[in-house]
Amino acid sequence: MSQNTIKNEQVRQYQKVHQNQKEQLKDLVFKESYSIKQASQLLNIKYATAKSIMSKIRKSKIKKFLFLNKKLGQCQFKKVELSKPQLEIKSLVSGSLISSCNYYLQ
Repeated sequence: MSQNTIKNEQVRQYQKVHQNQKEQLKDLVFKESYSIKQASQLLNIKYATAKSIMSKIRKSKIKKFLFLNKKLGQCQFKKVELSKPQLEIKSLVSGSLISSCNYYLQ
């Protein structure tokens, strides 16, 4: 009986997405401000597949950001009198730097 139920159930087909399609999807969503649904329709990718790809991209970007900003070793201290306060603003879109500004306070 279990074999009959397995044959009667509909099995989903796996859709392989090439790396260049993943890059196009990332660019459409992050740079061109398309929704995941619109981008997946343009690229002929299933919505669920596109959604999982975007989820993996976001998670990998967060992991890279946390790894880069993780401070190794002990804390360091400076005297406030000797340091010049500085403000640095960076604009990132999908991990690529768009603009950067440095402000020095006196």
